[in-house]
Amino acid sequence: MKCNSSGGLEGIIPKNHFCSMSFFREAPLINWDFTDSVLFTAYDVFRSNDFWLDEVLRSGSTLKEAMVGLGFPKEVQMVVDTGVFEIEAKKSGIARRLGIEPAIELTNEQIFHAYDVSGGDYFVCPDEIVLPDDPPDVVAEKITTIKQNARSLMERIDASQVVGVIQGSKESIIDDIFDFLCSQGVTNFAIGGVIPLYHYDKQLFEHVLKYVRGVTKGYSLHTFGLPRMFLVDYYLHEVGMDSVDTSILIYLTARRRYLVGSNPRPVRLVDFSACDCKGCQLLVEEEPHPRSARFFIGLYMHNLSEAAKLSAQGPGRPEGVRATDPEEVHHISQGECDSEEKQDWPPPTQVQWRTADASLGERKGASDEG
Repeated sequence: MKCNSSGGLEGIIPKNHFCSMSFFREAPLINWDFTDSVLFTAYDVFRSNDFWLDEVLRSGSTLKEAMVGLGFPKEVQMVVDTGVFEIEAKKSGIARRLGIEPAIELTNEQIFHAYDVSGGDYFVCPDEIVLPDDPPDVVAEKITTIKQNARSLMERIDASQVVGVIQGSKESIIDDIFDFLCSQGVTNFAIGGVIPLYHYDKQLFEHVLKYVRGVTKGYSLHTFGLPRMFLVDYYLHEVGMDSVDTSILIYLTARRRYLVGSNPRPVRLVDFSACDCKGCQLLVEEEPHPRSARFFIGLYMHNLSEAAKLSAQGPGRPEGVRATDPEEVHHISQGECDSEEKQDWPPPTQVQWRTADASLGERKGASDEG
């Protein structure tokens, strides 16, 4: 289906946990100048036990309005997602390796409630991850759900603000979902299910990315899922994606990995004074304990800055080398999430997990009382 060019998202889009981690609402992270957009999830609302969130909901302000009141730049776009991958990751057995500990399920009612109070600029359609080895009946059921979810979302949000997610590893499935979303007026797209596909078959992974980019030519295309940092260059400059989810930066930072280009290094091997970014300046001047929140903040700021450089520069892959060539496949199989230092670092703030129903019920009750 032919389509017109639209604005949409650009560059890297990191996750911002301002609902569940208070230091995202404080200097220096509140004065966000790393990227033009951030990703926020409905999942983060329901896992939070922060009184700040309750106060905002009682006040009638949106979450973005409250963040702007604290110093968050109004012009930074907030992309609101479901957080479904974090939940599905546990089911598929890769959550531990990614540092994710999901403990709740979300219904569409709960997701849309979070969307309503977010004040976001773009809203991602709730989707289903279509795996390459799903049987036909399961695929058909998931596609039906994807379409129903898109219709439900567009009953409350204008299509121009909706990000439609394309799933599947077969061209017929991709075409079906794309044509449906186009027929509903969607002008911003994303490709989902990328990480499971990457681990399943790297040649298929490459084919699907390039096929989806071709199908969506002229539209804004975001990519959910970055299994290795060097793929930022591949996604943006070789495949031609417009933007990429960089939630991996949180997980690298939590494992105390310091990016040099796309290369993650253990912090024990790094001289922070050799870099002049704001994060390294913080680490040099304050010398925070390596397991403190301030250390996490400084390291995260550095990794954000380094990733932003990757997205801004041109293609860096040697001529003739593809993302799935044998030498590079060997390299990425030994990559950052499986590196030699397997220490687990507890989150800088402890989160008390609750069910989504309990969280939603408490907040509705508090709102009624207010």
